[in-house]
Amino acid sequence: MQRRHLYILSVCATVCLFGLEVKSARIFNSHTDKIPSPAEMSQIADSLSPEEISQLEIDDVLRDRLRFDPQWQEIAQAIRQDIIQTKWGRDPVKNPAWKRYGAKAYPLLRYYARFGDRTRRQYGIEGILNLGNPYTTIWFYQQIKQKITRVDSSYEEYRDKEKKESIALSEWEKFDQLQDPTESQLNEAISFYQKQSIHVRDRILVERLGKIKAGEITPFGLAFFRALANDPSTDEEKAKDRIWAIAELDRHGDEQGSELLQDILENDLPQLYPLSLLAGYLNYSARHWHAYYLMLGIVEKYPQSKFVRGCREYGDLTGRSYFNGEPRNQTILERNAKMTDRERLEAWQDWLNRYEDHSGADDASYFLALSLQDNNDIMGAMRLWMKMMAQPMGDGDASYLAFPHIRILLNVGLSIEQMQILLQDPDNQPLAPFLQYAIAIQYARSQNYAKALETAEDIKLETLPDRILDAYFYPQERGRMHTSLYDPVARYKKETKSLLSEQKLRWQKLLQWQIENTPESRYQIASNWAGIGGWKNGRLNLPVLHDYQRYTLPNPSYQGYQGCRKWWVCDESKRDYEEIRTKYQEHSENAIAISIYQELLEDNRTSPAIREKTLYMMAMTLFDQWENHTFSESQNIHPPAGVTATVSFNQFKSSLKRILYELPAAIGKRYSFGEELKGGNVVSDYQHRIDQIITELQTKFPQSRYTDDLLFSSFFLSHQLSYLQTLLERYPNSDRAAEAKFLLGLKK
Repeated sequence: MQRRHLYILSVCATVCLFGLEVKSARIFNSHTDKIPSPAEMSQIADSLSPEEISQLEIDDVLRDRLRFDPQWQEIAQAIRQDIIQTKWGRDPVKNPAWKRYGAKAYPLLRYYARFGDRTRRQYGIEGILNLGNPYTTIWFYQQIKQKITRVDSSYEEYRDKEKKESIALSEWEKFDQLQDPTESQLNEAISFYQKQSIHVRDRILVERLGKIKAGEITPFGLAFFRALANDPSTDEEKAKDRIWAIAELDRHGDEQGSELLQDILENDLPQLYPLSLLAGYLNYSARHWHAYYLMLGIVEKYPQSKFVRGCREYGDLTGRSYFNGEPRNQTILERNAKMTDRERLEAWQDWLNRYEDHSGADDASYFLALSLQDNNDIMGAMRLWMKMMAQPMGDGDASYLAFPHIRILLNVGLSIEQMQILLQDPDNQPLAPFLQYAIAIQYARSQNYAKALETAEDIKLETLPDRILDAYFYPQERGRMHTSLYDPVARYKKETKSLLSEQKLRWQKLLQWQIENTPESRYQIASNWAGIGGWKNGRLNLPVLHDYQRYTLPNPSYQGYQGCRKWWVCDESKRDYEEIRTKYQEHSENAIAISIYQELLEDNRTSPAIREKTLYMMAMTLFDQWENHTFSESQNIHPPAGVTATVSFNQFKSSLKRILYELPAAIGKRYSFGEELKGGNVVSDYQHRIDQIITELQTKFPQSRYTDDLLFSSFFLSHQLSYLQTLLERYPNSDRAAEAKFLLGLKK
């Protein structure tokens, strides 16, 4: 079979099986009365160029029709039956689909080979391997092409870098051996040093000069450090070398260096920023540990300096040492525990008033923002977190801690009105693109597509300063050595610009349906949210360090990093339960779709045909939420529209401690909190609503083609055999009948 025929077959077979929206060439109208057979589809493909095939789009109308066309189901059903046998059967599959259908099965096998589910993925890969060439070769080539990116070039780049560094370090040896360097020799050494890469300079300072014992500095080393220490340049790299040289001179007992250092420790704390940043726990450069010990030496030698007093008082407030995190004594810990939220807020504000130019000013500002949040001043906290990102503060190593709070508050915390207030503040202008983007997304989530489009026109992502993204992605310059291969700043800007362009197109389409304002158009809006890519309608694509953070929101189930007190947005002591649930539902594309479906079901103008489809899609969206989304998300949005809840968000929270800590001891084994609850109240609430839908379809739409599918899916949601038995009794000719018989046979 020609590859173009395989492509068309894969489109239709995949649509038939999964109801996915797939792009190909628009070879026929989705509303036509007759769907081409597979043979006719292959003939049509002969008349199309590859470019035309790649541009075809199959819409949801055609998708729904193909799903029930018997001509397209044979291969899909055969493969589906094989997978069920593999996953749940007692015996292996004797005559798999790829033996019966050969190359025709390749597109679906390739589809399954990409699956997250292990059984389906292994089935797809095994099938491809058994088909042999050219299909095995094609598939392997695609895998290699995806996984190997610039391996050869990156290795060559690394090898060249190592070679250049070795040569530079060898050349440096001639300077190390100078016993009485002249001014010209010293200038030559400094010029050579400053021309080197950051990595070479780091290795010179640490591996050559840093290994010299305290008080044993060579004449050249002394002259070299003095030259760096006396350089008044404000250039970032030279300033970093200057404070390093001053600290090294002090370590070796140089009087001039010690005088400079003492003045800095008392009167010019910002000069310490480069050194304290290098000593930070997230820094992975060659200088890190040497900088750390230089700082410890300074603390021990000058305990009464302003800098060290600030470190000590900061540690008293946090209950841990400023540098190594060692716990304070019990008296201090007990004092901190007795502090009220207001007292803690005032303590951090007092520290910042006295040490505003300290290296830890950014860290203290973070704790002050948390204290503002604890006192329910969320706008004050947000302003401070935005200030941490937008303006230089302290040594800057804590700036990245502020952004997760900004991202979460813009997602499910602040209202549009609050964001607009922040947008008017001149101090927040560097972050204006984020605020405008969040406002546009909030409008889209609330179904105001016209305002979303209007707001999106003013978003200029290119004006977002790179330094803000750098501060988040590179809090301690980590990863900088890899930017030639992978630059998250450039990637984020490109990705978000592309997504925003697509979102505008989607909002325009949704707005057109909204203007029509018919039951059919409203059904299309809901299906767009529930369908493939529906998440894009309301995705606020702000920077994340890890992909899971795109989808994860704070939840009462989490006691540590994601705890609600830290993140405020789900803290019921600060926000009303209904407000929390509403915000979380607005964040969920399925919750939005379900609410629109429910409105259609409650509208007397909805025709029987639309009502039947809406009932089916309501149930399928509930199935999708249960199967393809996290339990914490399902918990947060519970109950979605039309579902009657037997358990709610705040009930989960109040019983959490007992479930997590008491039950495991009582039952004597590990307890899966998420899965148990997912198999309990939430699922039973979903199933109860789906049962109502099945009953209405059976009563009002006895010929509905959807009912057997809902019965079949209900078995996997509830694990109750009665759904399979009902399917066989009432729909013996269903395309699900063979699978239902097979599954019932396994239970006997």
